[in-house]
Formats: sequence, C-alpha cells, structure tokens
Amino acid sequence: MAKVFQYFTNGEIPMKKKALLAMLLVMTLLLSSCALIVKDEAVDKSTVILKLGDKEYNKAEVQNYVDNVLYQMYQNAYNSGVNLDVTSSTVIASAQDTAIKQLKQDMTLRAKAAELGLDQLTEEETAQAKENAASDLETAKLYVKYYMLDEESQNLEGEELDKAIDEGLTQLGVSLEAYEKAAVDEVVDSKLKEYAVKDVTVSEDEIKAEYDAKVAADEEKYKENANSWVSADNNSTSTLYYAPAGVRRVKQILLKYKADDQTAINEAKSKVSEINTKISDAQKILDNADATEEEKAAAQADLDAANAELEEANKALEEARNTAFANLDEDADAILASLAENPDSWDKLMEEKNEDPGLQAGSTNAEKGYSVCEGMTSFDSAFVEAAMALKSVGDVSGKVKGEAYGYYIIKYISDVPEGPTDYESVKETVKSGVLTTKQDTVYDETIEQWIKDAGIKEDLGALNN
Repeated sequence: MAKVFQYFTNGEIPMKKKALLAMLLVMTLLLSSCALIVKDEAVDKSTVILKLGDKEYNKAEVQNYVDNVLYQMYQNAYNSGVNLDVTSSTVIASAQDTAIKQLKQDMTLRAKAAELGLDQLTEEETAQAKENAASDLETAKLYVKYYMLDEESQNLEGEELDKAIDEGLTQLGVSLEAYEKAAVDEVVDSKLKEYAVKDVTVSEDEIKAEYDAKVAADEEKYKENANSWVSADNNSTSTLYYAPAGVRRVKQILLKYKADDQTAINEAKSKVSEINTKISDAQKILDNADATEEEKAAAQADLDAANAELEEANKALEEARNTAFANLDEDADAILASLAENPDSWDKLMEEKNEDPGLQAGSTNAEKGYSVCEGMTSFDSAFVEAAMALKSVGDVSGKVKGEAYGYYIIKYISDVPEGPTDYESVKETVKSGVLTTKQDTVYDETIEQWIKDAGIKEDLGALNN
C-alpha cells in the first residue's frame, strides 16, 4: 500500500508550509461539507465498501485513503506549478478510482501471499523491515517538525519537542506500527513478484533486437554530435551504444592554485568583472538614441575611465595568475621529471599528486579517464586543446596553464572506437534491462488476473452517498 509520505525524496523536507495549510483547509471544508449530508455519521462511516474474505475496508478507511491520494495529487501538481482544485468532482473521482484500485490490489496481494505461504518472513527479513520502518518514521517526524509545527514549537527541546511531534504524527494518522506493516508488505510483495515471474526468460533474439534498437537510437543521437557524447560519457554511468568519430580518453594530474593565490586571482577577476559592467552600462547610454548630450558626455567620460581601469585590472589579473603558477612550478617540474625517468609511474603519481576529485579513486572516471573531443565546451578550453594536441596514446603534456584551477598535466590514454559498442561487452546489461521489462509486464498482468479471480465484493456507490 502506498505510504502517506511517499512524496518525500531522499528524506528531504519540501518547504511549502503555506501550500500545505491551504490544502489542509480545503480538505477540512470538503470533509465538513460531506458530513452535513450524513444522517447517521457512525453508520455511514462503517459501511463496507470493499470485502475479500475476512478483510474489509469501510467508508471511513477508504475516504482516508482517498484523502491521501488527493494530497499527493495536489502536491505533485503544486511542484509542477499547477494549482489543482481538489474540490473538483473530476479530480475527486480520479482520486477515488486510484484509491480503490490500490486498495483492491493490496487486498488481493495480501490474500494471495497467505494462500501461497509467502507472508512468513525470516528473522533477517523482519529485522530489515523494522529498520526500514524506523527510518520512515524519522522522516515523518522531520516532516511534522519542519512542515507542521510553528516556529515556537520547532524550537522546543527534549520531551516537549517529542510530544509536539507525536501529536503531529497522530493528526496525520501515522505510527511506527503502520510503517512496520507497510515495510513487511513490501517484503511480501517482493516475494510475490519472484513467484509470479520465476519462469520468465529472454531469448538471444530478444537481447540482440534490443541491442540493435539502442545502437540505432544512439547513432542517431550522437553520430554528428561528439560534444554531446563526451558530456554524456563523462557525467553519467549509463551505457552508451554508439560512439562518434574523434573521441579520445585522457587522464590528468591537476595541481590547484595555492589558497592565497586562488583568493588573489578571484579578487582580480572580480575587479575585471566590475569594470566590464561599468563599460557595458556606459555603452548602453551612448547607444541610447534618447539620451541627452549631457548624459552621453558623462557616459563617454565613464567609458574612457573604465577602459583605463580595465587595462590595469587585466595586468593585475595576469600578475596574480603568473604568481600562482610560479608557486606551482616546483611541484609540477618534479612530477614531469619523475615521469621522464619512469613513464610507468603515472598511476602512482596521479594517485598521490592529483587534486582533481573527478579522477580520484572511487570516482566514475577514475578508471577510464575523461572523454574529450575537438571543440568540446564542458571542459576548460586550455585542457581540451592540450589534450587533443597530444599525438600518440601514452603521450604526456607539459605544464598546461588552466583558466580556473591551476596546472594540468595530461596523459593520452586511449582512442574511443567509432561505431557500435561491442555487443558482448554490453550483452548482460541489455539482457538485464529486457528481462526486467518483461518481468514487470508479466507481473502487472498477473496482478490484474489475481484481482479478477479474487472475487472482491464492492459497494462503490456507497462511497459518495
């Protein structure tokens, strides 16, 4: 069953308190208006809407679930910049339909798991479910603290804060027990899926067909766009199935500016930027046909002064950079001398001296290096030009002055062959994707059939009476 807090992402708290309060007010009014037309509220709430064996959902329980679905619909719409009208009959009908489908599925899966004996968990599975539930409850507590409590209550400590949070959890109708049940259901659902798809297989033809489709798609996407390919290769762990011409891989040893030098460079850059803004502002006045002669004269004076300032500021920036590089020369020269003496020492030196986090041990590109091509724009142009200037695999550049960070020492690692990625190298990845898709389809179809065969008794008309 869906969780109340499934709209959280990685435990982060969406800070939209005003939107939440508005939504809660709307929901309160909506439910209050419904109550006005109920003759016997207790009897009405206890009306059975869904029944399967001993499991029942009465009107109050179903409505609570519908409210959760409505909230999630509202939150998703709000995050997309849309103000969803939760009082709309169409929206309410959609939420009810979703809630009923999910409840019927949940009832069916619980019954099927019991029938197959898959609802019994091992000690390890139970322990993991409890751990997951505890984590979910902590997320809910953070939600209550930062999303429901006022500023004064948020600043409470110890037992007082715990009490305020517990009251918020009660208002939301969530508890550790509810989360533990949901966590157990997740484990059971996983077992049910394993049971349903245990005989699903994929053929060699299916794998090859999917590979061919992926190759064709990537060829169309990247063949004439090497820049896009290297960006994808450097910034994603996804498999690419076709490589364009002109791509190579390189590694580097980056020696960053010393902290004081970096500060001096930043200050000099800031000064240059400030003066360029003055020049731009003055030029706008000079280009403005409506500006008076007096305004233009003042602007021209500002422009002349700024240009003179810019020349000095650029000199100061150049001096700051020259000083910064000079302070790196000793270390850079020592690295190059070590490489000249022992070319095989590159990996050891890169591990010891490199200050580029993108190539440090454990990073995505540490093993293969960076992909580069002519004219790529995602890296410093000085780095790209030096990398592409290397003649042969194994060549190492000298000290390359970077624009932003310091010295680059670059090694040409390999060429990326143009054309489709070798089938055997990606076969297992493709197979896994095809199998997962096929299993998901089979499981969805199996669930639909289980629901049809379950014989759930329903009284949906009573939901809106």
